[in-house]
Amino acid sequence: MKAEQESREAYLVNERSANWHMSFAALFTAILLFLVYFGYLFKLFTVGESTYRMTIIVIPITIFFLVSPMFWIKSKFLAHPKYKYFLLGLFVLAIGVLNVIMPKHAVLGWAVCIALTAHYYSPKVCRSIFIAVLIEMLIALGLGVFYGEFDANLFSGQLDKESQLIYNRLLPDAYPDTAQGRWQYLVDLGKVGENRFINIFANYYLGRALFVTLLFLSMYFLNRRTNDLMESEISVNGEYQKSKTELEVAKDIQMNTLPSETISSKDVEIVAELRAAKEVGGDLYDYVDIDDDHVAILIGDVSGKGVPAAMFMMKTITSFRDAATSGKTPSQILADINASIFKGNKSSMFVTAFLAILNKRDGTLQFANAGHNPPIVGLSQDFHYLTCNSGFLLGCFKDVFVRDETIVLKPGESITLYTDGVTEARNGAGDFYGEKRFLETMNRRPYGSVVELHRSIKDDVNAFVAGAPQSDDITYLTLKYRGGSYSYKEQSFAAAKESVPQILGMISGFGEEHHFPDDFKNKLVIVGDELVSNIINYGYADSDGTGDVFLRLLFNEDENEFVLTVIDHGKPFNQLDVDNPDVGTEQSLAHVGGLGIHIVKSIMTECAYDRINGKNMLVLKKRF
Repeated sequence: MKAEQESREAYLVNERSANWHMSFAALFTAILLFLVYFGYLFKLFTVGESTYRMTIIVIPITIFFLVSPMFWIKSKFLAHPKYKYFLLGLFVLAIGVLNVIMPKHAVLGWAVCIALTAHYYSPKVCRSIFIAVLIEMLIALGLGVFYGEFDANLFSGQLDKESQLIYNRLLPDAYPDTAQGRWQYLVDLGKVGENRFINIFANYYLGRALFVTLLFLSMYFLNRRTNDLMESEISVNGEYQKSKTELEVAKDIQMNTLPSETISSKDVEIVAELRAAKEVGGDLYDYVDIDDDHVAILIGDVSGKGVPAAMFMMKTITSFRDAATSGKTPSQILADINASIFKGNKSSMFVTAFLAILNKRDGTLQFANAGHNPPIVGLSQDFHYLTCNSGFLLGCFKDVFVRDETIVLKPGESITLYTDGVTEARNGAGDFYGEKRFLETMNRRPYGSVVELHRSIKDDVNAFVAGAPQSDDITYLTLKYRGGSYSYKEQSFAAAKESVPQILGMISGFGEEHHFPDDFKNKLVIVGDELVSNIINYGYADSDGTGDVFLRLLFNEDENEFVLTVIDHGKPFNQLDVDNPDVGTEQSLAHVGGLGIHIVKSIMTECAYDRINGKNMLVLKKRF
C-alpha cells in the first residue's frame, strides 16, 4: 500500500511539472497560430471567401483556448489527474485547425501531439491521444478538402487565383472555389472515373495515419520503458528511504548509548561531542563515576565505517561500563574490554582507545593508551601533547599489552582526548588540519570554560575545511580538574513560565548564600529571567511542552569566581548573537531580548555558547 502511494505521488509530481511546461508550450503554439491568423487576414493563403469568413472566427477561438492554461498555471487544476488530457486536447485541436487551413503543410503537426505524450510517462495517455489524433485527422482532412487551402495534388486540378475557378482537363466546366463548388467538382470527377474521395482517403489519410501509427508505436514503447524506469526508481528509492530510516534509528540508538549530559561538579567538568561523518560511525566516548572520589573517561575509534563499526562501538562502551569498577587500573579495564570484544570478532575489527581515571581529591590522573592519539593536557595557553606509551589495539589479540602511567593535574588544568577525525580533517585541496594547528588553536587565547574551548576548536576546524565533505567522525572530550574550594548546585526545571519563579529563587538563594554584592545579585536575577524566558518562548516554541531547562551554579571561593551554566534541548539558539541595543533610546526597550542580553553581557566577565550533541549550552562567568 505504501509503495502504491509513493508511486502515485511520484506520478502526480511529474504530471504537475509536465502540465506546467505544457502550458507554456500551448502558449507558444498560440503565438504560432496567431502568425497564421495574421497571414490569413492579409490573404496569404489561397482560400475561398466563405472559408475565409468561417476560419477567421475559428482561429481566434482556438488561440483563446491555447492561452487559457496560463490563467490556471498556479491553480489546483495543474495537479488534477485529468488536466493533462485537456492540455493535450488543445494541441490536437490546434493542429486540426492548421490542417484544415493548410492540408499539405501542417501534416507533420500530428507528430507533435504524439510526441508530447512522452512528458507523462503513461502508455495509456499515449494511446488515448493516438486514437484522438486518428479521429481528428480524418475530420480535419475532410474539412480541409472543402474549406482549406487549395491543393492541386489533393484535387487533381488547377486553380486560377484571379478568377477563383477550378479547372480540370477531364471536365468541360469550371467550378467556383467554394465549399459547394469543390463538392460539385469532386462529384463530377467521380462520374468520369476519377474518384477523388477514395484517392484522398487512401493516399492522404492512410499515408498520414501510417506515419502517425509508426510514431505512436515508438512513443508508446518509450512511455512504457520510461514508466518501468520510474517504477523501478520508486522501488529503489523506497528501499533507500527504508534503509535511511533504519540508519536514522540506528543513529538514535548509537547516540543514546553515549552519555546524555555533561558532568560538572565542584571537582571536575567534562564536556564531549561527537559529529559522525555518516548516519552511524565508529567513534566513541564515555565517562562514569567509579566511586565518590574517582571518575573514568574513555575515547575510542573503531576501524571501518557504517553499521558494523557502530555495533562494535556500542559493544565497546557496554564492556567499558561493565569493567569500570572501583579498584581497577586503566590497563586492567582495557584488558577486560579487549577480552569482551575479542570474543566472536570474526571480522577482525579493532578499536584504538585511551582511558584515564582521575582522583578528584588530589588531581592524580592514571591512564593507559591502546594505540590512540596522545591527548593534550595543560592550562590556558600552556597546553601540550602528553607523552605516553602507544600500547596495543583492542580486539585484535586475545591478550592486550598496555601500560599504566600517571600524571598529576593542577587545579584548573584539563586533558583533551580526541580522535584522528580532528587532526585528519581535510580541506578542498586535500591538506590535513594536523596536530600542530590543533595545538595552536588550543593555545591561541585563554578560554573561560570548556564549552568556549570546544566551540573554538569546532569553528577553527570548520573554517579550515571550508565546506569540504567530512570524511571521518570528529570526536573530542575534555576533562577539567577544578581543585580548590568550590560550592556547587544544579537542578532541572520544566520549560514553562510557571518554573521561572523557582529558577529565580534558586539563583537568588545561591547569591545570598555566597554573599554576592547586592547590585550583582539583582542583575543576576534579571539575567536568569532573560535567559530562561528566551529559552521557553523561542527555543521551545515549536515543542509539545515537554522541554526542560537545566541550571548549574558554581562558586570558586579561592578564585572568587561564579559560573552559571544553562542547558536546554530546544532548537539551535545562541542568545549571545543578539546585537547590543542603544540603551539610551526608547526603541531599545521594545527590542525583544536585546536589552536583557545587553545586561547579561555587561555584568558577566565571560560568556560562551555552543551546540553540543543536540543541546544548547550557555556558560556565563563572573570574577569579583
